[in-house]
Amino acid sequence: MISNYHLKQLFIRMEKTTSSYPSHHQMLKNLLSEAYKTAKQGLGGDKILAEKSTVEKRLECCANCDKFNASEKRCIICGCLMTVKANLEASSCPDEKW
Repeated sequence: MISNYHLKQLFIRMEKTTSSYPSHHQMLKNLLSEAYKTAKQGLGGDKILAEKSTVEKRLECCANCDKFNASEKRCIICGCLMTVKANLEASSCPDEKW
């Protein structure tokens, strides 16, 4: 059974984590935008996944960015999980770094 103390600590940690990202509504909009761009590209016959070298360059940019939460591998601007987003050919950095 979880003690009240541990439950309180969990909520404090969750609040700190989610408060640095956009709202859930905005993150959903961002996700749907990325999904739309990727689907449109795929339906047009273009490749969906980025080349390995492109993904590595993108993730390196993220790792050196002050708006990247390295422990969660998420962008603070858009809230996206960058290990996924960097693999999508049509995706772009919200801070225009790639």
